[in-house]
Amino acid sequence: METNKSKIPKIYGLDDVSRMLGIPKGTLYNMKWRGLLPCIKIGKRIKMTEEHILQVINMGGNLYGG
Repeated sequence: METNKSKIPKIYGLDDVSRMLGIPKGTLYNMKWRGLLPCIKIGKRIKMTEEHILQVINMGGNLYGG
C-alpha cells in the first residue's frame, strides 16, 4: 500500500543560506529589501526553499539587480 506523502519543501533560514552560499547575511537582507530575493515570510522570519536558493545561484553574481 502506497501512502500519499506531502511534498513539503525543506526550508532554510537566512543564517543557513548565508553559510551555504558564502554570502553575508546583510547582503541577503539587502536583496530582500530591494525585492530581488526569492523567499517566503513566515511570521517575521524570512525563509528560503531549495528552489529559492537555486534561483539566487542562477543570478550568477548579480545580487543587487544592477
